[in-house]
Amino acid sequence: MPEDIAALAGESFDLPPIKELAADAAKPGTVEYATIQWANAKLKQGQQFVEASIGYSNATSAIDAIFSNERTSGSSYVPTPKPMSRTRANFVGKVAEDLTAQLTDTRIFWKYSTRNPAYEKHATIANDNAKDWYVNRLIDLRLGDVVRYYTVAGTGIAHLYYSRRLNDMMLDAKDPRSVFPVDPVSYHTFQDALGVIIRDARTPRWVKSEYGKTVVADAGGVGIFGWMTQAIKGGSTQKHSGPLSKRSGDDKPIPAVPTVWVNTMYLADPRVNKKENDVYMGPWKNGKPQSPWSYRVKPGAPLYPFKRMIVWTTECLLYDGPSPYWHGKFPVIKLTLNPWPNSWLGKAPLWDLLPLQESMNALLRVIDDHAAQLAQPGVVADRNVSGAELKKFNSRAAGWNIRTNTASGKGITVVPPPPLDQSLWEHVNWIKEVMQMLSGTLDASQLAGLAQVPSDDTIDTLMKAMTPGNRSRSRIMEGFMKELAEMYLYNMAEFDTISKRVAKFGPTAVTNEDFDFAAGNFIPDDVPGSEPGDIASTYDALAADEPRPEFERAKQLFQSFTYEYTPNTLLNSAAMQDRMEDFMLAKMGYLDYFTFMQNLGKTQIVPPSMKIPDSITERLVLQQQMGIGMIANAQGRKATNQSAPSQGQNAAGPTIQTS
Repeated sequence: MPEDIAALAGESFDLPPIKELAADAAKPGTVEYATIQWANAKLKQGQQFVEASIGYSNATSAIDAIFSNERTSGSSYVPTPKPMSRTRANFVGKVAEDLTAQLTDTRIFWKYSTRNPAYEKHATIANDNAKDWYVNRLIDLRLGDVVRYYTVAGTGIAHLYYSRRLNDMMLDAKDPRSVFPVDPVSYHTFQDALGVIIRDARTPRWVKSEYGKTVVADAGGVGIFGWMTQAIKGGSTQKHSGPLSKRSGDDKPIPAVPTVWVNTMYLADPRVNKKENDVYMGPWKNGKPQSPWSYRVKPGAPLYPFKRMIVWTTECLLYDGPSPYWHGKFPVIKLTLNPWPNSWLGKAPLWDLLPLQESMNALLRVIDDHAAQLAQPGVVADRNVSGAELKKFNSRAAGWNIRTNTASGKGITVVPPPPLDQSLWEHVNWIKEVMQMLSGTLDASQLAGLAQVPSDDTIDTLMKAMTPGNRSRSRIMEGFMKELAEMYLYNMAEFDTISKRVAKFGPTAVTNEDFDFAAGNFIPDDVPGSEPGDIASTYDALAADEPRPEFERAKQLFQSFTYEYTPNTLLNSAAMQDRMEDFMLAKMGYLDYFTFMQNLGKTQIVPPSMKIPDSITERLVLQQQMGIGMIANAQGRKATNQSAPSQGQNAAGPTIQTS
């Protein structure tokens, strides 16, 4: 990026300056230093915004409850100087595990389709790629990490990015207290904000390998649950009170693991090229682009059509240039399954369970203490019993004996404890039921415990009747997955090469567009647009102008794509209903064998060399040609292709007519 880019835009926006990166660390008075100062100010604002959210401090309490970290004092209903039971039953951890399992027992449920017949093969390739990525990269487990953050903090955040090491897209879960919106407009998404900042803990070696710059560690070690401590530099004693630091006392890094804080900002910078000549953005060499996000900006065109990205540490600006993602969105998706007005984090399901967990532990300790009294009852001794004699006596010892002189007093008397009030067990069961009910796991556990499904009800009907909370969460997750599907579609077109597609799916994954003007990707050159050269249907149109940049043609292409899904079909529990419907359609002859087996998740149905049509109608024809059909059941009346018996009438009386 040329150094005179800073003069391209006016200063009417509250935005950082634009300039080529320097080779050394940012120094006061430089554009790099001013950029870091502006970014740090936005980071501080974002931290304050997130920390002001209702329930922010409850996240730490929920995590402590999951790991059974509680007060060290023995809490019970009857204080006593004697040592008390420390029994605990971690129902909060169990509920968190059950919720995560329910909401991550998911399947890839979306389907790309297009209204343009010329791009049907592109949609097929996109569907195959999405399924392969979802399964092979264990995306359902990654989504499980996002849901775990929801259970403790009310919100989970997914970061969809391209990994150079994997040469593939990857999804990471982010702590919502480490991802900060920049000038947010609403509470439900990042996409309408000015920007978003992701704060990650990295090692200096990682920074060196990724950006080629040497940085000094901000802290010395890693803390529990993936959170790390940071010593704030710059002479101020104020410390960040979020999850990345200890709220009480000084930040103390753990030795042997140096840590540097890497901040990544995705910014909606609307400034345009105000020069009279073109500006080249991204890496270029000898007039040729060196990356998919390298492009040429004409006068008056936006400098950052798919966002700007700034990466910095405490003292060093690591990157400042175009965001690498064609979809033009912030590559972070906010998952708040229980949103409420004026609350950024929403409400976590574990927050209401924390007082119940304390009551449960207290009740169990009362029961445990009573059991200890049964095993070793208390004793009463009169004043004539010596202290040494009383100390030697152990009421828990089997077959204990004691000598006493009734003439001089009662001696030692064993006092059994009173019977345990059975209402304690009722209270324990009540707390368990309320915890499951409040979290939404009670109804699902009842459904799982059914020995069989009644014939007049389906799984879908039971789910709708029994779990309204889970159905609401499922619908919100569907919206979350829809945004993920859209981002993945663009990323697949941008980063997947023809060689990668052929290696995974064979020669059928090749399109004619892989060999046109920009060889190697399936983005066509003749996507209609606003310029004559964008419609390459004639030689005159081709000569008018070269095609637009790939990212613009990709955006135009994918406008004809739709994301199809059926509501309430995200969870695998809904797959039972779909399989029942597929079975009935196949039995009636309206669904082919190949589609039916694919929907069941079966693989290696046909040889790789065999071409299977795309539409169900064509597949039914092929199935008939191959002689494949439903096998008649050995039980029951066989199909005869005859009409049912009917009652008739003649001169002799009623008759039964059969065909």
